[in-house]
Amino acid sequence: MDSPLVSPAKARQAAIQAKDWAYVNSWLSRQYAPNPIPAFERNEDTLRSLLALAAANDAADEEATVLHHARQQAVQGFRTRENNEDQQKKELLDELEFCLDDNSRQKLDDLAQTSAALGALNAEPKDLAQGIIELTKEEFRAQEQLSKVEELHDYLRRELTTLREQLKELTSDPAYETPVDLPALTAEWSRGTRLLMAKVGEYNDRITLLERNKSDGPTLADLKREEEDVTTLVNTVQYLESRVKLFHDLPKDVSGGRAKYRELEQELALLIQQRDSMFENLVDRG
Repeated sequence: MDSPLVSPAKARQAAIQAKDWAYVNSWLSRQYAPNPIPAFERNEDTLRSLLALAAANDAADEEATVLHHARQQAVQGFRTRENNEDQQKKELLDELEFCLDDNSRQKLDDLAQTSAALGALNAEPKDLAQGIIELTKEEFRAQEQLSKVEELHDYLRRELTTLREQLKELTSDPAYETPVDLPALTAEWSRGTRLLMAKVGEYNDRITLLERNKSDGPTLADLKREEEDVTTLVNTVQYLESRVKLFHDLPKDVSGGRAKYRELEQELALLIQQRDSMFENLVDRG
């Protein structure tokens, strides 16, 4: 394998990886400070995961810092605007507040608390009404979620009751108790299993021996060819028997056979003559 000192590409890759590990180690040191970094497996997958986690954490920290600065600037702006308000307006408001009776002051406080609770920027009726609507929606959603949680709680409670009853049945029902002779039965079943396994091995050996020593008999193709030959032979025999039946009425000697043949020829000629005369009569009538 090429070392980083030999291959420039591997040297650059090793340098980049070392830089990434330095960044990860620095980030882990900040996270675990003042405790040391726990030991973990260092490989490429771990490095990629830690780099992604560190980048996401730094981005979140930057976002939180920006948000904090924005809040500080907003507070500073409110304070600056408050300090720069017209002194006469401030005195007028102080005088107005001083002139209010307890009932009016209580109502003003209630209005301010209502605006703050509803998240309204001012005490305008439109903004307060919108805040009340949003608060009603949130209350409805909260009630709906609470109803679902209560249903889930009731279901889990019923399931727990059922499980407890089943557990009680399992622990109290004699049908689920362990038999006293279970060890003896287990030992007997184990012995039977071993005997059966030995028999199975013996039978397998016998089957193997029979397959090895069996003689080579005719195959299915050979039997099929033999059947075709037998069928052909049967057809030939039937044809010859039909031919033999044609000569069954002939005399056994040659001279008698010839005489019978001439007699049959004369009979055939007579039949032909009768056929011709009948045909001529039919033609004349037509």
